Amino acid sequence: MRRFFYFFWVFLLAITELNAQATLLVGEKSITLEENFSLSFIIKSANASIETPIFKFPELPGLRKLGVSRSKATDIQNGESVYSYTFSQYYQASATGSLLIPPAEVIVNQQSLKTEAFALLISESAQKEEVVEDTKAQIEDLFKGQSSLFLALTSTQFQPFVGQGFTLKFSLFIPDDNSTRYSFDRNDVQIPPLIQKIRPKNCWEESFGLQEVKVSKVVYKNKKYTEYRFFQSTFFALDAKKIVIPSLSLHLLKNNEKVVFSSKPIVISPKELPNHPLKGKIPVGDFHLEETLSQVQVQTGDTVAYISSVVGDGNSILWDSKLIESDYFLNFYPVGTQSSVYPYGDKMFGNKTEKILIIPSQPGKFALKSYFNWIFFNTRTAAYDTLRSEAILAVSGQPSDRLLNTQTETMLLYRGLEKLAADKVIGYRWNDWKQIFNALLGLVLFWLFILIIKAKK
Repeated sequence: MRRFFYFFWVFLLAITELNAQATLLVGEKSITLEENFSLSFIIKSANASIETPIFKFPELPGLRKLGVSRSKATDIQNGESVYSYTFSQYYQASATGSLLIPPAEVIVNQQSLKTEAFALLISESAQKEEVVEDTKAQIEDLFKGQSSLFLALTSTQFQPFVGQGFTLKFSLFIPDDNSTRYSFDRNDVQIPPLIQKIRPKNCWEESFGLQEVKVSKVVYKNKKYTEYRFFQSTFFALDAKKIVIPSLSLHLLKNNEKVVFSSKPIVISPKELPNHPLKGKIPVGDFHLEETLSQVQVQTGDTVAYISSVVGDGNSILWDSKLIESDYFLNFYPVGTQSSVYPYGDKMFGNKTEKILIIPSQPGKFALKSYFNWIFFNTRTAAYDTLRSEAILAVSGQPSDRLLNTQTETMLLYRGLEKLAADKVIGYRWNDWKQIFNALLGLVLFWLFILIIKAKK
């Protein structure tokens, strides 16, 4: 019978995986020209990895289709892992105003997800140069000497530390004032082999999930360009071996004739991390801690929820879950862990969130930095660093006796002790033992005195 239920349960899980349902999410319905509208779907699975689903996002009137990004979140509940995979299609507006978006349909593995009609409000915003993630020197080098369209392979870092993320982008830039008409020629055949040449072998990859060409506007020194981005991924070097990416060539059609454009080769030289006992076992990046306590002032025996989120541009999969042991003062009970990786600008960000219940046993003020800290290599300071909790928990009330239930009506003695201040209770116990010890010592001395007198007789 047990074997039957076991195989039935395995079969049920398999069927669930095969028929994993997707959930549709609609993005913000009020955006600026610089922001993108998004349609997303989420698939939940018990597996740590799934095959990329076959999906199709709709064309929306008045909006231009950009790229597709994906993120993964892990939620640990009651010791079981639940994985959420999110795929987001971004759309770009070309003018301000109110767009009426008709009912649309997203297809995911033959599953139909439908949206109702809605109005999308697009407002004006100041146009900015897209130089947020790249340094000024990299931007200067990218556009230096370029007067016409050009092909470029770029990296956000050329000398990253081992384990530090660097993002590679492969794009074609065409000036808006370009008078020559060009057209793409079988990108579906040309691009895939070029992407394979880009991907380093000795790196962990987090893809931005571009399944279509991402088209965006870039302004450099008051000159406008249209960028056609074919590839974008963040890589984390696993060792200090030099990464060489050769020149890549793409041909376009100009008056039905092939014209070839080539990118410059680039070299990535990862740097070794300084020696440390945890070298290679901790994240590398620039992180910060976000934390909350459900209550900061409680009574002994109360339950407090502590939530910590470590967020940054490093690989968050290396963050260990906090296995905090209870002590005489505080009891800790882990509830759940969630980790996610998502694109943010030109970087891939990680987020590790944990929820832990705290039940204090003794009164006092407790700085949680004594219990919660996260060690990492800080790429901003080029040194090992530690994030420490800044939360302080103030506990009042009487000490809790773990062996005795002081709330039981029949235990009148302990109920009386609870009415005393904690310092008086401790002093009372100490004074009792001291008096007993002095009495016993007096009895021993008196007995020795009697023995001495009898011996002299």
